[in-house]
Parts: sequence; C-alpha cells; structure tokens
Amino acid sequence: MIDNKKLFVDISYRFDDLGLLKDALTHTNNSKKKNLKFQRLEFLGDRILGLVIADILFHKFAKESEGDLTRRMHTLVNEETLAKIAKEINIGEHIILSYNEEKAGGRNKNTILADTLEAIIAAIYLDKGHTYVFEFVSQHWDKYLSEEKTPPIDPKTKLQEWCQSKGFNLPLYNQVEKSGPDHSPEFIIKVVINAEFEIEGLGLTKKQAERKAASNALLSEYVLNYEK
Repeated sequence: MIDNKKLFVDISYRFDDLGLLKDALTHTNNSKKKNLKFQRLEFLGDRILGLVIADILFHKFAKESEGDLTRRMHTLVNEETLAKIAKEINIGEHIILSYNEEKAGGRNKNTILADTLEAIIAAIYLDKGHTYVFEFVSQHWDKYLSEEKTPPIDPKTKLQEWCQSKGFNLPLYNQVEKSGPDHSPEFIIKVVINAEFEIEGLGLTKKQAERKAASNALLSEYVLNYEK
C-alpha cells in the first residue's frame, strides 16, 4: 500500500489523481494491463524530461554550442543520474513490485528506479501540466545542473579521443555475456584497444556496460602508462 502522505513529502509534490500515481509506481509483470500503463508513462516521461532539461540548458548556458549542450543533456538524463535522484527522494520504498522483482532486489536497481522516476514525471504532467513538471525537474535536478562548470565528456568519448591521439583505430565494443531475467538483465561488454588490450565492463544496459568498460580502460595501467 502506498503511503501517499510520505510520498508527497519525499517528492515535494501532491497528486490530485491518485490513479495516475499508482500507475506510475506499479512496476510489475503480473498484469499486462498495469505494465502497459507503466510503460506508456515511462515513454512519455522520458520525452517530457528531455524537453524540460533542454529548455533549462538552452537558457542557463546561453553561450554554449549544440555539442556542449548535448553532452550536458546526456549526463543529466542518463540512467545513472535518474537513479541517483530517485534514491535521494526515496522512490524505491514506494514502488509496487512483483514478487520476483521484489525478491531480486528491484527497489535498489538503477534501471527500475530510473524508469519509475520517468513514469512519475509523466504522471505529474498529466495531473497538473507543464508548469508543475517544470518545477519538479528544476528542483530535483538543480545540483546536477550546477555542479559541472564545463560540459562533461562521457568515458566513451574520452577513450575515443585518447585512441585518436595515439593514432589508433576507434575502440571496439563487443558483448561478452547477457545474464539474468528478461525484466532485469545484466550485460558484460568488452572494449578492445589497438588490437592488443581489452577490458570488460558490467551494466544493466548495453550502453551502461560500454561506458563502464570505457571508464575501466581509462583507469587501466595500459592507458595511464602508455608511452609509445
């Protein structure tokens, strides 16, 4: 059962339509109808979040290029950032999960937390409109909008630039393994550099695993101590 009073305090928003709220929090495979509602909200929330963040970036960083804004955007809407914010506002304790997802630790999984936050964003938009969802995103993303003085560069871009500086071909990413249930898979991705060095990364999505592999490569002795 959802503790509406605590949830409203946690997310700093009070829903008028409690049905929308329940749909946004119901992440379960037990009912196709319920799951469809959640997936539709997640789809809408992803697009709304992108629009709101793009609007904020456009006005906050008026002198930056499209490329710089895009790098900021990617960092602000990726799964890692969404999961961090979801944890900060205690979304995990309010999610309605299936028995299997609960047993598998779904309340703490970044993918489920990020998806649920997107569904909540859509529910707020449908509940009271653009002004309220803009305030919600502005409030909870504020510190992440302010902490980067210069546009961030993701690890895949950093690794690509390092390879190019050494005259290497671009890094190659290959899936090594996919494990876990369909609703909560894990991926292992291997990145190969200059056909002589490889290292793996683990993630809940292929993109996350690729970024982790790139990050691991950047911290490796091969990259840090390369002198040729």
